[in-house]
Amino acid sequence: MKNDDFSLQGQQALVIGGGSGIGRAIALALARAGADVHLSGRRAQPLAETAREIESLGRRAHAFPADAADLAALERLIETVEREVGVPDILVNAQGVMALKPAEEFDAADFDRIIGTNLRSVWFSCTGFGRRMLARGRGAIINIASLASFRGFPNNGVYCVSKAGVRALTETLASEWAARGVRVNAIAPGFFLTDLNRDVMSEQRKARALARTPMQRFGEVQELGGAAVFLASPAAAFVTGATIVVDGGFLAAGM
Repeated sequence: MKNDDFSLQGQQALVIGGGSGIGRAIALALARAGADVHLSGRRAQPLAETAREIESLGRRAHAFPADAADLAALERLIETVEREVGVPDILVNAQGVMALKPAEEFDAADFDRIIGTNLRSVWFSCTGFGRRMLARGRGAIINIASLASFRGFPNNGVYCVSKAGVRALTETLASEWAARGVRVNAIAPGFFLTDLNRDVMSEQRKARALARTPMQRFGEVQELGGAAVFLASPAAAFVTGATIVVDGGFLAAGM
């Protein structure tokens, strides 16, 4: 292995959902590894703040506010990014929403909102940018899956469906595009307290999560950066269709 196998120097990355939480942490990790990192998300201010942090590391950064769940807005984002910074070498889909309630209380609006952001927008982001990566003959896509891709979690049913779908689309696109130079992988975080879940998880639910995690703590979002840099880098040149679990041992534990 060469010393620069984990370097992203000269690479252009786009992180959707990059203004806060997991997306922000991954964006900063990619920048520290040498990439110029561009950001998209619903809220302009967090994107601008994260872009300034990236620039403070000596990397280029653009903020492209957009709601990826709006497919027309997503298509405009794809065209704008291609025009202003080029087709990304690295795409990270970190957009996500959730709601906690009993399965029988989810209505169609809940279902459409969660599936629309967590699954449909990821599919069309992958295929929209992927089409351009395939034409160029290279690219790396990283999707954010979840422990919910592997397990059912009470009161989180639609989120579980969406994240199982993210893992499935990751494997499907990886197998379809591997010979054409585009790698597609995923990261499945364990329990990380972010803006997405901090306020919706009860103290009892947090305690159960800790009890099931052998490391007996929540993850820190920056601990996801290494997995993202690896999957984006030349070190992972033969890695596609993988879901790297970063969960403090949750899935490995039997009791």
